[in-house]
Amino acid sequence: MRLIFQTIAFLLFTTILQSQIRDTIYLWPDKVPNERMEKHPPVQTDNTTGDVTRITDITNPALVVFEPKDSNNLGVGVIVCPGGSYKKLAIDKEGYEIAEWLNKLGYTAFVLQYRVPNNQLGALNDIQRAIRIVRNETNKYSLNPEKIGVIGFSAGGSLCARASTQFAIDSYPKVDTIDTLSCKPNFSMLVYPAYLDNGEDRSITPELVLSKDVPPFFIFGTSDDSHGNSSLVFSQALRDNQTPIELHLLQDGGHGYGMRPGNIAAKTWPSLAEVWLNMTLKSINKKVWTHNFPKSTIHVNLTPKNKNLWVFIMAGQSNMAGRGFVEPKDTIPSKRVFTINKNKEIILAKAPLNIYEPSFKGLDCGLSFGKRLIEQIPDSISVLILPTAVGGSSINQWLGDSIHRDVSLLSNFKDKVEFGKSMGILKGILWHQGESDANKNNFLEYEDRLSELFTNFRAISGDLELPILLGELGAFSKNKYFKSINNHIRNYALTNDLILIKTSDLIDKGDKLHFNSAGQRLMGQRFADEYIKKY
Repeated sequence: MRLIFQTIAFLLFTTILQSQIRDTIYLWPDKVPNERMEKHPPVQTDNTTGDVTRITDITNPALVVFEPKDSNNLGVGVIVCPGGSYKKLAIDKEGYEIAEWLNKLGYTAFVLQYRVPNNQLGALNDIQRAIRIVRNETNKYSLNPEKIGVIGFSAGGSLCARASTQFAIDSYPKVDTIDTLSCKPNFSMLVYPAYLDNGEDRSITPELVLSKDVPPFFIFGTSDDSHGNSSLVFSQALRDNQTPIELHLLQDGGHGYGMRPGNIAAKTWPSLAEVWLNMTLKSINKKVWTHNFPKSTIHVNLTPKNKNLWVFIMAGQSNMAGRGFVEPKDTIPSKRVFTINKNKEIILAKAPLNIYEPSFKGLDCGLSFGKRLIEQIPDSISVLILPTAVGGSSINQWLGDSIHRDVSLLSNFKDKVEFGKSMGILKGILWHQGESDANKNNFLEYEDRLSELFTNFRAISGDLELPILLGELGAFSKNKYFKSINNHIRNYALTNDLILIKTSDLIDKGDKLHFNSAGQRLMGQRFADEYIKKY
């Protein structure tokens, strides 16, 4: 009876919260990993000391979304982790009230109801999944996937530190495509964190392994906090690791004060955190990503006119040329997937494949296409992928053989087709283009221009039935002309029996224009899967 009463009380509390029309995102669609209990609503405890609402017995972890009335348009999302000794959550004082403060600053906040009591592995599962879900929802909430951070209090600070140091390790088996996204926070804020000094002689907790990829930290605590050593020990380790760290330690304040009036620490930390967050976001904006990891070029000698060499042409503009972030795994080659260098020498394919725009090189869909394709074709067959896409090129520039970024578009396409046919069997064209035509001057004629260009492509290839696979533009742009171009692409593919590659669920890299790395990999896999289905 007591459990029923507590559950009703919590539901009443959440009903008041939900009356403000807030989204609730449940983390796990089916079975919750590392959880023995069935899903049920959280339970509000009897303890309301300090006018704090505490919840426990969480078996269906969730994010409660707080969207700002006046966004600062910085695209920042912050996941808020309340504390409570990993036994309960101070859901209002260290959760909802913090989210409302972030909203006043113009940021979108997500309050995490992670698993308690006594399930620290489950809590780590939950925050890793939560970060991935927020990255997956960047389009819906107008966020930049490279600006997703965390803030935690007490045990919630411990959880944020764990998420910020263990992102390279999946703590649970993948559930769906969301789990292909990174679970690394881009910044981490810890306010009176606990349990960071559980090592020998109160040294750093052993599971907090620091690498060069650990994000920047803001840490705030007080000297009279019984958990104050956590801030000192962890900050020292971060400094030794050369991780950007800003530590503030006041003389008085204690522990568990949140933002409530009457405490000097509670009054002090928000303004310090606001300044730090502004500075950190500026550094993220200015960060220059290294797109091409150091890699050796492996040349390959192939026999011309090889019937067991399938050749594919990549054509279009920037999303086919590649603008994603290249990770080390994207530079691992397959002995059956080839491309060319700028001298038209055949080499093992490693991202990026683009050879035309040195300053724009990024991850494209070519390598993931090739690797996925060879999984589904005989072992005797290899794949040669020839890039011709150039960023910013319009369909009229392709039709007119314009020189764009020092490349004669159609002539270069013809040259690569002839080279491919001299080496193997031309099997298809991967096409993704249209962003440069998503404007009031070009969108109406796009389908006719597409038909004309593809007729030219097939004439150049000498195969009037050569397979052409068309990728949709990303759905992340609010530009109405993007939708019009996509309608033309879909209609042309349908009426001409071409293969359409859907991209509406793929995520941009934060610019509302280009697919992120995970999106590029998925698009390549879809090109391969759809090709195999039809041919």
